[in-house]
Amino acid sequence: MFATGRCLCGTISFTVAEPPIRMAQCHCEDCRRLTGTGHIVQAFFKTDDLTVSGQPAVFENVADSGSERRRSFCPTCGSTLFSERNTAPGVIGIAIGAFDNSDWFNPAMVLYAGQRPQWDPELPGIEAHERM
Repeated sequence: MFATGRCLCGTISFTVAEPPIRMAQCHCEDCRRLTGTGHIVQAFFKTDDLTVSGQPAVFENVADSGSERRRSFCPTCGSTLFSERNTAPGVIGIAIGAFDNSDWFNPAMVLYAGQRPQWDPELPGIEAHERM
């Protein structure tokens, strides 16, 4: 097992068996609204490496790229947990704040860097992209 995590109230818990395939920070409007802050940070794993205990609620929307997004959260406490896109089957993003220990997290890229609020610190030396 690589890592464990849970929502704030413990209704939803999870384990991932293998290390992430990529890690990123995103400043798009959807991610800012989702988190209530300047960005979201996620690690992306193969869906088959994730085991979830409990039943998350799901919100679906269409991103500005046209891809369909499924965002999962705890129906009890509202914690942001998982994110999936129809354009990346077999891959699931997990919010870093949901992990029990995230010392291993090291973002490789920043997405929607041009939408980063001025008050949200920039990550120097990290590959930045204007879109997905």
